[in-house]
Amino acid sequence: MLGKLGIKNSTEMAIVNANYMKTKLEKNFKILYSGENGRSAHEFIIDCREFKKNNIEVVDIAKRLIDYGFHAPTVSFPVPGTMMIEPTESENLSEIDRFCDALNSIFLRLHLKMNLTEKC
Repeated sequence: MLGKLGIKNSTEMAIVNANYMKTKLEKNFKILYSGENGRSAHEFIIDCREFKKNNIEVVDIAKRLIDYGFHAPTVSFPVPGTMMIEPTESENLSEIDRFCDALNSIFLRLHLKMNLTEKC
């Protein structure tokens, strides 16, 4: 259906989308398994284990993404306590930005909650 060139273009776009998202999220989330040049392939893994000390599980973050209108990403695979982000080649920029904004907003709320909990 896509042909050789279509498959190549789809693959390249998925890689571009994943690295764009990685760049938008890495200021708040630890990203596991980047390559030597700091880039990822067509997917990347966000480490959510730091939140566990405050009784926040990766599944809680995934459920919060559902509240924002997103399908929850793969959680705890291949690494427990992580979230695998896998944007496709067909995702448009506004939807990618909306997803990243939602995840960064969740991060900020989690840190606010964690700071309030630690002070009590």
